[in-house]
Amino acid sequence: MDITEFLQAHGLRPSTWPMFADPAIWRFFGEGIRETLLISVVAVAVSFVAGLLLALGRLSTRRWIRWPSIAWIESIRALPVLLLIVYFGIKGSSLFRPIFGPDFDLPRFWAGVLGLSMYTSAVLAEIIRAGILSLPRGQTEAARALGLSHPQTLRHVILPQALRLMVPAMMAQLTTVIKDTSLVGTIGVFELLRQGRTIYTQFFNPIEVLLIVAFIYFVICFVLSQLSRRLELGRAPRLARIKIQEVQLRDQAA
Repeated sequence: MDITEFLQAHGLRPSTWPMFADPAIWRFFGEGIRETLLISVVAVAVSFVAGLLLALGRLSTRRWIRWPSIAWIESIRALPVLLLIVYFGIKGSSLFRPIFGPDFDLPRFWAGVLGLSMYTSAVLAEIIRAGILSLPRGQTEAARALGLSHPQTLRHVILPQALRLMVPAMMAQLTTVIKDTSLVGTIGVFELLRQGRTIYTQFFNPIEVLLIVAFIYFVICFVLSQLSRRLELGRAPRLARIKIQEVQLRDQAA
């Protein structure tokens, strides 16, 4: 069996591969890659701010802050990401019209960002909380003994160290968000997978196109995973890594 017969036996058409030598095809893929990376970076940035507030709320000594934070985190983590994305894609405009006016129309890009950010912020809140709790308790006691208030202790002593420990875990979460951006195509965002779908509906070669898309996702995620591993080995102490990994495993199981 020659290579042509082998490809045909596995549903691949050799005649469609030369199209991937066309620069226009790769420019089209490039637009999808740019949208995927932009959505991922914006979603992680928004999620970090929201996750930090949720983590601090969950660690608060005040029940009226702690219990709503716990309920929000656990409820959002139990929902599928696709459900949140579709919800903002359908109802996002009506949610913000009381603020921005009756003619406001939420762009599909931001609907995808909000759906991803809502879920990712709940995950990052647990990662941040694990990073804070992984620090020795004596540091908090020493800071308070020096006369620092609780907010000052968090700002100047606890958070700088905890955030440094969380860099590898946040890089890993960015990898997860990049893969989850494939879901925003359901609301009309032309990210990488949606661009690939547009190509194979015109050229009728879904297997070939999806192999290229999968390879692009692999390259991006592999580079980020290796960077995350280097940061983890270089910065995070063993105990802190274990605690943060436990949170990630619980999230994957959920």
